[in-house]
Amino acid sequence: MPKTKWKKRPGFSMPVNELMKTHRIALAWGRDLPIKWKHAVEICNAIMEKRMTLKEAQEFLENVINLKEWVPFYRFKGDVAHRPGEGRQWKIKSGRYPVKAAKYILRVLKDAEANARAKNMNPENCRILLIAAHKGRIIRRRVDRIGPGLFRGWKIKRATNIEVVVVEVPEKIEEEKEEVEIAEEIEKPAEAKEKELKELEAEIEKMEVEEEAKEEAEEEIETEKELEELEAELRKAEQETTESGSKSLNEG
Repeated sequence: MPKTKWKKRPGFSMPVNELMKTHRIALAWGRDLPIKWKHAVEICNAIMEKRMTLKEAQEFLENVINLKEWVPFYRFKGDVAHRPGEGRQWKIKSGRYPVKAAKYILRVLKDAEANARAKNMNPENCRILLIAAHKGRIIRRRVDRIGPGLFRGWKIKRATNIEVVVVEVPEKIEEEKEEVEIAEEIEKPAEAKEKELKELEAEIEKMEVEEEAKEEAEEEIETEKELEELEAELRKAEQETTESGSKSLNEG
């Protein structure tokens, strides 16, 4: 299999050279960072899942550093506690606060922002096209102790490499996306419109029935009041007639 040009670029896993409008693309690379590869993988997956912009990713990492938001652990979730009701709405509730990894990845994102500004790109309109974590080289160093064995007294640690690819999205495209979403809401299928019309007609019929019932109840109350008034008048007339008859008898 012949190797393409982008495969000769060491450390990058995306064919950036084959993309159109490379002048709108900025790259950043963090080499041999002293962070856990597993934590870096989960942070990168969280950023790619939400399709964050450069500013959104920076705010997310700052919140992780300040323990305001947590990072979901999809792949390496063994013995990870659940955190319901906190942070963003992720698909899974198991997560952690990898503060050290977030600090180093935030530095790489700031480097990407600086590279974008150097190419006359607007960082506010930049979106993260790719962010990935790769295993780095193994770092060995001597500690202050002596013991038997080949690696006795050695401290072994694997570093992590981070790559970031940022793309500038023009404002026109974002405006067009908003217009398309509005048009989709307006231009709904005919079936959905018919359902909405039927629901509206049913609601109108319910309102009319309720109004008729209210009017009938009010009419019944009025008729009852009129009957009570007539009964009171008849009682008064009877009392007056009885009083006049008693007076006539007394006079006689």
